[in-house]
Amino acid sequence: MEYNYKGITPEAIELLCLNRFNDSKPFYEENKEELKQRITVPLRQIVLDLSDVLYDIDEKMYLDPVRAVSRIHRDTRGNRSKIKYRENMWIFFRRYKKEYPEAPFYYFEFYPNSFGYGLVFWTWRASNFRIVHQMIMEQPKRFMLAVKACADAGFSFSCRDYYKKEVYPDAPEELKPFLLAKNFGFSYNCFDMERLNSTELINEMKLAFDIARPMYEFMLEAHERMMKEGLIKPES
Repeated sequence: MEYNYKGITPEAIELLCLNRFNDSKPFYEENKEELKQRITVPLRQIVLDLSDVLYDIDEKMYLDPVRAVSRIHRDTRGNRSKIKYRENMWIFFRRYKKEYPEAPFYYFEFYPNSFGYGLVFWTWRASNFRIVHQMIMEQPKRFMLAVKACADAGFSFSCRDYYKKEVYPDAPEELKPFLLAKNFGFSYNCFDMERLNSTELINEMKLAFDIARPMYEFMLEAHERMMKEGLIKPES
């Protein structure tokens, strides 16, 4: 199968890093079109190439290639860091965030020396994530099968923040790491940057995202509960 994406070269990543190092508008303007064609456009092509499997997973996915991809130019308003340009880029594959704020999402990202992809569910209020914990306790078998699906996809469990005290002390041991999490995700990371310059990356992500589908469905059901209970509301 022929894809739109043809790869992101080491030279393109080097230019992105130089742009970040110089951190100047004149340098950016001079190289803007090349950065777009060699970095931004390939990332948009990934969105197009993954759209079939992602729409199959969730027909409400909002896969606008322009909006899904991060910008090279950073918005520094209200940010302590005044660095204007990025050396890392990402894609979020998710539902329209104004209609479905804080919904779980798949992602792809790369840095100068690594890249990764996976599945994440974050909520701004840690208390909202208790809905996920409740579902885990209600459906432990389903959840652990979803965890296994993520492992089969090559993903490892990750969490940004844990509760210090156990909320469910009597829960099965295998569930406790997830019940202590205030948010969590499942991710794959790689330091072989040559793989970023290959169309095989598309096949790789298609397969992984599809295999991890049971966890996305579990997360999505939790998010729908949050919205139904009014814990998360669409933006007006």
